[in-house]
Amino acid sequence: MSPSKADFQVVLGQARELVKDQLAMTEWVIMQVAENAPAGISDRLVSLFGRKGKRIRSTLLCLIANCGANAPDKARVAHACASVELLHLASLVHDDIIDGTELRRGQITAHKEWGTQVAVLVGDYVLSQSMRCVIDEEARNVPVIISDAADKLIVGEIMELDHCGEMTLSRGMYNEIIDRKTAALIEAAARIGGIMAGFDKPLVDDCARMGAHFGLAFQIIDDLLDYGFGSKNLDKAKFTDLSNGLITLPLLYYFEDCSAEERSEMESLIKRVATDDVAGEIIARLNAKKSFEKAKAEAQEHLEQALQIADKFPKNNFTDEIVAMFSSMSDRGN
Repeated sequence: MSPSKADFQVVLGQARELVKDQLAMTEWVIMQVAENAPAGISDRLVSLFGRKGKRIRSTLLCLIANCGANAPDKARVAHACASVELLHLASLVHDDIIDGTELRRGQITAHKEWGTQVAVLVGDYVLSQSMRCVIDEEARNVPVIISDAADKLIVGEIMELDHCGEMTLSRGMYNEIIDRKTAALIEAAARIGGIMAGFDKPLVDDCARMGAHFGLAFQIIDDLLDYGFGSKNLDKAKFTDLSNGLITLPLLYYFEDCSAEERSEMESLIKRVATDDVAGEIIARLNAKKSFEKAKAEAQEHLEQALQIADKFPKNNFTDEIVAMFSSMSDRGN
């Protein structure tokens, strides 16, 4: 399978158009959560839910769900998608508090707008509601899949904090952190999509593996975008990871290919990343070691693995869009 490259945002728009009815119902389910919330929470949720992201996870779930022999029940798919998106949003609200992020999706973050205490509790409420969305799901393993994904997100965040600023972070630990923090929820969305497509267990497991590879690639590209590598109209501040002491894949590649003196100099630069021109020096050193290119190649490897699994799916328009999403991911600019 060797599909042609295309702009990721264009491809994602085409994918969303293909499953627009299910995504529209997903938005309705999400807004019902806001409208049915108690006073003092409802208006905040309406504001929060109005800041729509790319809906990558729910779009992937919908595409996979429609790859089977029979069209899935739209309400089941919509509630599953809403659960995934609400869990993702709750994690973002909490992550922004932990990271001290002031901008998300081009708008002021929840904790900056409402204060940290309220934002924490709003995030908790959204997390609770994400579970409620699938409480009546007929496939009884779906709520467990969502709960497991939530556990992994939380553990991944704790692991990241435990290793914050650790210049000797291992590749194994880095992979475990991003597997939990990012890939786990995309893996869950893909697994649920396979269940709703009516796939047999081996193919459902393949869907999960495919989602995990896609999620790992997604996070690695995010690591690159944080440095401005390949970025275009980025809706969040650059160098957030470095400023928060997070050692990500480009730096890991650099440390694998540098002298003791270069390591010492880089560690010193990282500690002064907020200083004028220091970020530029870090980027120059990473470019010199081709660290960005190596990280991008690793992301591409994960995407190739995902594409190989997608090749097992029935051939239809939905599978074609999945392939197009995977093929264009490595060149996304935001």
